[in-house]
Parts: sequence; C-alpha cells; structure tokens
Amino acid sequence: MKKISFYLLGMVVILLTACTASNVAFTEARNYFHRNDAQLPSDLKLQITSAEEFERHFDRAAVMGKDGEPTPIDFSKSFVIAKVLPVSSLKTELRPLKLKKKGNRLDLGYKFKQGEKQSYATQPMFILIVDRKYMNYPISESVYN
Repeated sequence: MKKISFYLLGMVVILLTACTASNVAFTEARNYFHRNDAQLPSDLKLQITSAEEFERHFDRAAVMGKDGEPTPIDFSKSFVIAKVLPVSSLKTELRPLKLKKKGNRLDLGYKFKQGEKQSYATQPMFILIVDRKYMNYPISESVYN
C-alpha cells in the first residue's frame, strides 16, 4: 500500500511540474534591421507594444524574390519581443528556440554562439511576434550553446 501511495505521489508531482510550463506560440519576423540611430536597450532585450515604438528601433529590409517582404505585425493583436546584440565582426549565431509560459512569466530560450573573426561586421538579432495576451508577463532568458 505504501508503494502505491509513493507511486501516486510521484505521478502527481510529475503532472504538476509538467503543467506549470507551457509553450507560447510565436512567429519570427523577417526582413527587418535594427536602426543605427536607435539605442540598444541595457539588457539587449526589447518588449515593444506599438508600431511607433517599433519604428524607432527597426526599419524594413525588403529583398527581391519570394518571401522578400518584411513580416507584417499587427500591434492590435500582437506585441514584439526582440533580442538585439551590438555590432560584431565575430561570427555569431543567435536563434530563438522556444518561448514558454512558466507561472506568471515568460521564459525566452535561444541559442547563442560566437566563433571566429570575419572580414565584415553584422548585428545579430531576432524579432518574435507574440499574442498580445502575454504582453504584461515579465520575460526571463535561457541561453543555450
């Protein structure tokens, strides 16, 4: 009887742990660049809730061909989480992996890896479009190599 009770208790703990974190859907915005006249945020992470604020930080970078137009963002239904790093001549991989709701906060998981020096500089960044219902959630970060 004690073994069954411990087994059931263990299952309840596992179920409760699994229920506390859930995936949050996002769309990665394409074909934007961080404006060179915009200041980087102190924590390199932006939470943007209006088109006006977005335009102070980013501009369109349309390119030729299929999927060349910037991803449209409807700020009446969505907000933006952006991760922007300083300009660097090191090869840098910065890629969003997941966004999870953990209790009353969001955890942004992304890959960050720096490599060898390049002959040019880039500004690593990503922009995530997220449902507005999560707009007031504080955001923490988890970095993966």
